[in-house]
Amino acid sequence: MRKARVLAAVVLIGPALANAESGVILYGVVDTYVEYVKTGSNNVARLEDGGLYQSRWGLRGKEELGNELAAVFALESGLAVDSGTLQQGGRLFGRQAWVGLSSVKWGALTFGRQNTPIYYIEGAASAFGFSPYGPLGRLQNSGPAGSSLTARADNSVRFESADYGGLQGSLIYSFGSERTSAPKDADRIKALGLNYGRGPLWLGLAYERTSSIGAVDGMDRDERALGASYDFTLVKVYANVRQAILYRPAQAELRDRGWQLGLTAPLGANSLVLLAYGTQWTTNTGNRGDQLSIGYQYSASKRTTLYANASKIWNTNLANYTFSNIPNQVSKSSVSDPRGVMAGIRHLF
Repeated sequence: MRKARVLAAVVLIGPALANAESGVILYGVVDTYVEYVKTGSNNVARLEDGGLYQSRWGLRGKEELGNELAAVFALESGLAVDSGTLQQGGRLFGRQAWVGLSSVKWGALTFGRQNTPIYYIEGAASAFGFSPYGPLGRLQNSGPAGSSLTARADNSVRFESADYGGLQGSLIYSFGSERTSAPKDADRIKALGLNYGRGPLWLGLAYERTSSIGAVDGMDRDERALGASYDFTLVKVYANVRQAILYRPAQAELRDRGWQLGLTAPLGANSLVLLAYGTQWTTNTGNRGDQLSIGYQYSASKRTTLYANASKIWNTNLANYTFSNIPNQVSKSSVSDPRGVMAGIRHLF
């Protein structure tokens, strides 16, 4: 099970290719599941994509240039297995598209559409990762302040340092929409991340600022995250706290805050049990969502995993968190509490 999770991490994470061999690698994830969701009197059974990781395929490569310097690139396309369509708004390489230079001594400098520091920090601090049945996948991406997880930045320059005794940092600057008229800072992103990993302990923090979202002058968002994990061998514990603040012109700001706790525990060599609880609330309102998730994974091989998850969300006041965009039942004073179960298969190549 541990080997399969390591392989998944290599497939899914970042531009640090300084230690990889020269050449081009074709890689990917094919992940689909069947789910049943009920909220109030609304219910649906269907096939969906991405129960553990969103399906994708990609190319990544490296060419040695000498003096421990290399040219590196990645092109990664998201797809929906249930329909065969492209994700990320139909972009060919909507998940990643970048090229740059990498060095064992100083790190990597890359240019293009790239994952942000907060994406890595949040994913590493979550027992369920980005699964749609975990608190990170549901609560955090659905608050009134907007997603507190800006996963990717277009037109960006990213620097990731080398590993110094377990400490590693990253900086990213996105030129945004590259407008010639006001607001010229539309969708620009400035972000930084810092993580430390040594032995069983991992710590990470990230900050991001997005300016003039959607070309609305003054519509800015701050995102902050702090995460940790510790592997006790018999159980691995995860913790995460976060905040998203949306500044709106001539309106009061929206502020979402949340946290989650989780754990994973191996059952023999090939099975893993997962448990997580998370909450998110909007300050100055009574709106709050709480979520409990439980999961099971079985590694049939190093590349194939069978899994099942169950989860429930409790909406307080007018909070409107749900699964897979299934509409809640809304009244003047409350909304329904959705619950769902699912089972699926993930294959790495």
